[in-house]
Amino acid sequence: MQRWIRTPGQALVEFTLAATLIFFLIAAAVDLGLIFFTLQGLRTAAQEGATFGSYPEVITDGGGDVIDVRLNEAEIVNRVRHAAGDDSRGFANLLDLNNDGIDDAGQSGVLDAYITIENGRGTGLSSPCTPAQMMSAAADCHIRVTVRYDYQLVFPLSPSFANSFPISASYTLQIRSTYSG
Repeated sequence: MQRWIRTPGQALVEFTLAATLIFFLIAAAVDLGLIFFTLQGLRTAAQEGATFGSYPEVITDGGGDVIDVRLNEAEIVNRVRHAAGDDSRGFANLLDLNNDGIDDAGQSGVLDAYITIENGRGTGLSSPCTPAQMMSAAADCHIRVTVRYDYQLVFPLSPSFANSFPISASYTLQIRSTYSG
């Protein structure tokens, strides 16, 4: 019967081979968990924006007659950006959606690219709703807020993976009629 003789470095080589796989799996699990929590933060921000946007702004003249009904897009964007608070603590920095270390409010076009606001008929948003349709609760108008974020991997494990990749979350909600005339 043949007996295997262990050499002094064999355990070190076996540990190195096994540890590489184990550390790779742990790093992947950590990144996947962080991606999940980031997605939850984005979904909450999109929900906050859609909830605010579901009540359209009614513009009246001095006599109380309705002049216009519209979505207050600037405030919807503000609600999305500050859904996690004024300093945006959490897994996704909602004040820096492109993850470049600079507040997005100071960069032109960034907020338009990362926060999308759509309104339309039905959940598929087939055609934009008119102000008259937004005043009617029976018009089936919806708002969809989509928030995109450039997620940076904590453990870039391979050169084939990018250091960051975009993730997004959307929330669709029926526009509520605030008109009572």
